[in-house]
Amino acid sequence: MKNGFTLAELLGVIVILGIIAVITTTTVGKSLRNSHYETCLTQEKNIIEGVKAWAIDHAKDLPNAGETISISLSELQDNGYVEDELKNPMTSEGYSAETKVDIYSSNGTSYEYNVIYGSDNEKCLK
Repeated sequence: MKNGFTLAELLGVIVILGIIAVITTTTVGKSLRNSHYETCLTQEKNIIEGVKAWAIDHAKDLPNAGETISISLSELQDNGYVEDELKNPMTSEGYSAETKVDIYSSNGTSYEYNVIYGSDNEKCLK
């Protein structure tokens, strides 16, 4: 009587391990993308909160009804409203110099905030 495994048994085990590896890799990759996306959305909300703090300190500079003003991310960082050296979770790189926040007012008393990214690859996309 011989001890050991047949070639068919070894191939079966290798196939099963391969299937498990594919499932695990796919699941982990999807989880990482979702994590980066959620982090990006949170960071975008933090940038808007920084703009709201800027707006409190610069009430005289806010737009009138029907107007829009823009505040650059670098200006917010330089004045301490947003953390320095932010990295985009989607790209793991810093934001471009063109990234800004638009502040729009339809009636002169309430405001809408919109982050405008310097390039399309900086956007929070799933």
